Amino acid sequence: MKIYLDTCCYCRPFDIARETHTRVEMEAVLIENAVDLCNMASIPIVGSAAIRTELKYISDNEKLKNVLGFYSSAVSETVKLSPSIENRVRELVEQGIRRFDATHIALAEAAEVDYLLTVDDKLERAASKLILNLKIINPLNFLPEVVKWAQALM
Repeated sequence: MKIYLDTCCYCRPFDIARETHTRVEMEAVLIENAVDLCNMASIPIVGSAAIRTELKYISDNEKLKNVLGFYSSAVSETVKLSPSIENRVRELVEQGIRRFDATHIALAEAAEVDYLLTVDDKLERAASKLILNLKIINPLNFLPEVVKWAQALM
């Protein structure tokens, strides 16, 4: 199993809304737990230059520092853009996926990721209508998927 967290997942543990919104708090905790679980079980977490590019848009220097630290500690391998990935991005954009989201999906597919974690409901809904080589899932639903995956291996 391999996972890819989109940029929103790396930011979620440092969102101010975590203090006042139960869902944001739950997602933050589950993202941190998913990263810990992957590290303990040697499940690769794939990162990308696309994530690092998006992270540059964080204007709060303290948050940026924290998110970059979290990203660096989580990622165990990196996938790079290529002409074939760019072609896949264009296909996904033509199917209605936003450009940055399409880039994350194409990179994750190229890295043969099983799960792309996102807290973006629009992405999850839009992707559910497409045929993809991975599952896009909210961290709230990830643990049951890990249990299913582990049971399938037994």
